[in-house]
Amino acid sequence: MPDRTQLTAIIITQDEPFVVPVLLDGLLAEKADRFVAIYIADDPRAEGKLAALRRWAGVLGPISFIRYCLRYLSAKLSGAGPAKVARDYGVEVERLSDVNAPAFLALLRRMDVDLAISVACPQIFRKELLALPPIGCINVHSGPLPRYRGMMPTFWVLYEHELETAVTVHYMNERLDDGPIILQEAVPIRAGESQANLMRRCKAIGARLLSQTIDLLEMGEVHTQANPREEATYYSFPTPEQAREFRRTGGRWL
Repeated sequence: MPDRTQLTAIIITQDEPFVVPVLLDGLLAEKADRFVAIYIADDPRAEGKLAALRRWAGVLGPISFIRYCLRYLSAKLSGAGPAKVARDYGVEVERLSDVNAPAFLALLRRMDVDLAISVACPQIFRKELLALPPIGCINVHSGPLPRYRGMMPTFWVLYEHELETAVTVHYMNERLDDGPIILQEAVPIRAGESQANLMRRCKAIGARLLSQTIDLLEMGEVHTQANPREEATYYSFPTPEQAREFRRTGGRWL
């Protein structure tokens, strides 16, 4: 058994009540003692509640939109979210307005953390933050990098009628979903599977892969594989037309 030195880490995530808690619960159940804090970052692209509701209504369709709103309201009333998971495991949780702010970077230096993990963080890590933790910054992505970089990979693999997707843990750099791959696991897509169910399954797998990554980092046993840019495909938020095509061909959000 190789020697290992236990690392210290932070997680930077977003205030999302459905799937982020799935990943955090699975990861903290195994590695809570590694984490000194979880930071919930504000979304700098926030467009206002009314605009966000209109945008989601345009892609979900009326029935799925109503069901999502009811689920969201229920989750919020129950207190579900990353803050609750952090408190359940005794990990400090804080709000964060800007991940690249000098004050936050100075705080991380004083905390002397080894590793920063992005879990659906809505902000871009800039050069100074990426270089700050000695081990680096890593991200978990619910897609088969180098393909399906960008937003909502679990929607796009269903839209493209893929038979399988993957979950990827990779080092971060200044490009989106671009750093060397640490671990990747294929995820078969079930017949008729909804986007919500696939997303939850991927987050559960992501928790396990992050736990394994921490083990590898502590033992000095990480062996990366390439994440070649020339093979990359990029996706963003679907248009209403793409969402209608998704539903027309049998795709399900919920």
